[in-house]
Amino acid sequence: MGTEIFTKAASANPSNLAIQYDLQSLVILLGHTFLIGAFLCIITYFSNRHLLKDPKEPSEEKINLILGTMNILYLCMGLSCVMILVNNNLARAFAIGAAIALVRFRIKLGKSSANSNILFSIVCGIACGLNELTLAWLSAGAYFLITLLVRIVTGSIQKKVVKNNNDKVSEISPT
Repeated sequence: MGTEIFTKAASANPSNLAIQYDLQSLVILLGHTFLIGAFLCIITYFSNRHLLKDPKEPSEEKINLILGTMNILYLCMGLSCVMILVNNNLARAFAIGAAIALVRFRIKLGKSSANSNILFSIVCGIACGLNELTLAWLSAGAYFLITLLVRIVTGSIQKKVVKNNNDKVSEISPT
């Protein structure tokens, strides 16, 4: 799929290799990026799971591991959108890099998830500024889906952690 787009762009205008994406191409490209990022997250989770004290029990430690691995998915999706925005344009590449660096070093980040918030907001803002509205909305939708997935997975583990802690407290002090 990607080589077909590149070949069409190269044959149409050999001096400028800017690739034009339609909605279907963007959805396919970002869909592949999401699947590859999810695959990388699964590999990372299972390769680091042995570091947990008790891999089978729900714990805060397991939630932190899941949140850490989900950063891979945020980065895959965000950087894929950045590369689509750059689109063989050196000025855009420097502008995006400068915007990310400026915002990152001027804002104190309290949570690790704030990095993904900033990355996706910069991507969506630059996409809107370049009149790439389809990419902006698809990026925002991807961010929403990833965040929803993280919330569902970590929320279910968090409920089990709270339940296990309450059970342990009730065993210690019978009422």
